[in-house]
Amino acid sequence: MKKKLLLGAMALLSMFTMSLTSCSDDNESPTNGNIVFEDVEIGHDNSKLGKIGHDIHLECKIKSSSKIKAITVSLFKDADNKVEKAYNSSKYVGVLNTTFHEHLDLPSTLAEGDYTCTITVTNAEGSVKSVNSKVTLKKVVVNPNAPKITNLKVNSMSGTANGKVTFNANIVTTSPVNEIEIEFHGDKEYEVEVKDYKGKNGNITFTKEITIPAECKAGNYHIHFTVKDSKGLETTEEIEGFVIK
Repeated sequence: MKKKLLLGAMALLSMFTMSLTSCSDDNESPTNGNIVFEDVEIGHDNSKLGKIGHDIHLECKIKSSSKIKAITVSLFKDADNKVEKAYNSSKYVGVLNTTFHEHLDLPSTLAEGDYTCTITVTNAEGSVKSVNSKVTLKKVVVNPNAPKITNLKVNSMSGTANGKVTFNANIVTTSPVNEIEIEFHGDKEYEVEVKDYKGKNGNITFTKEITIPAECKAGNYHIHFTVKDSKGLETTEEIEGFVIK
């Protein structure tokens, strides 16, 4: 008799435990606020370098156990030399996982030297996590003999992957052109090399229809247009606000 009562009590306890477990699974949040950074790059190819008066490349993969609420970036040297920016676009906010890829503008008023770069993520659970890196900012010394690029334009500020867009620019170079690169910077960097102008020098009118790399995903891009000469001097100009649909 005692044995039957014991078995019955154990069965009831088991059912009660299962019931509690089921309720817990239904109501408990599936997240715990964890935020993970992977493949962090500060500066092109993780060089930890930025050009004052231009920008600095920032990239990392972010994984969060609840939706991302905010991403902010700061560069700090002292009270007079700092840059802060918040990124609130839909590709970063309201998602669990994202690839953060931006080029933070560096005002020409910044002093050269060592800075601390901080990328901070806040998620819906209220968790905040940062990744820090020491970076060096330098002023760009313009070589008067480097190629000059003016009137850089595209015939349309939007396009599609594997579609075409026409670039126009005026190039002045004292040494023959060695290479012209066009880079589409979005979720990643997609490069197109133009070989038609190699060996040309003087005043060059650049007009070229370019095929947008098929790998480009839909989103906002900025474009780097770089001319390198035979002496290794190079100049880059930028087009911002290009959209791939």
